[in-house]
Amino acid sequence: MELYISEAQNVRDLGGIKCGDKMLKMGRVIRSSHIGYLTDEGEKQLMENNLRVVVDFRSDPEILSSPDRIIEGVKYEKCPILKSLTVGLSRDGKKQTVEEQVINIVTTLGVDVRNWLARLYVPLVTDEFSVNGYRRFFDLLKENKEGALLYHCAAGKDRVGTGTVLFLMALGASYEDIIEDYMLTNKSTEESTKRAITKAREMGLDEPLVECIPFVNGVIPEYIQVVFEVIEEKGGIEKYLEECMGIDENYLKELRENYLE
Repeated sequence: MELYISEAQNVRDLGGIKCGDKMLKMGRVIRSSHIGYLTDEGEKQLMENNLRVVVDFRSDPEILSSPDRIIEGVKYEKCPILKSLTVGLSRDGKKQTVEEQVINIVTTLGVDVRNWLARLYVPLVTDEFSVNGYRRFFDLLKENKEGALLYHCAAGKDRVGTGTVLFLMALGASYEDIIEDYMLTNKSTEESTKRAITKAREMGLDEPLVECIPFVNGVIPEYIQVVFEVIEEKGGIEKYLEECMGIDENYLKELRENYLE
């Protein structure tokens, strides 16, 4: 369910997603973009959603440029998925709007941006640093017994999208439902994508590059499909979780009991 939170985009409660013969509980897990620009009203909105934990997937340079708003009574956990800034996945928010960041990525990566971004998803589920980051994320999910845990990266779509796939697969969600949630990002980012396109044209950016903006500010199935392919090559989600993340059957049972109804 999409949540409107002031000064944040791509925010939604994962509750209601079917996982096998059960359903993910409402008010327990929220995915989001970063929350560095929250107003008092935005903080109030999150607290009304019973927020208890914030998990930050960003690298140290990103956090330094746009630190999260620290909310009294809410536990804040750094859980970096990338060691350093990575063009296409990371965003340094210092003195740049979302639209400016997106245009910068497009001009840097060029018209091959879709293939570039898809390739960047591979190390998210194969690189030891990234995999360990997602294992830490799972530990924090398991520890959170009540209230909502919010996790975010910069735009809330790539690192968060991959973490969401791993989490939902672990709970038994179907491929179709996982893809449906992943693609909701485009609805959340629609307005900022339009603004970026308008600004790019005002700047005189070549039209082939302008047409790539939705692929940077939004998502396409091909990106996350890479994650499914890696997991399939590893023998499926349970084997991937056990062999790559050290998550066994008992761990999964506890996670499912915590989040499913």
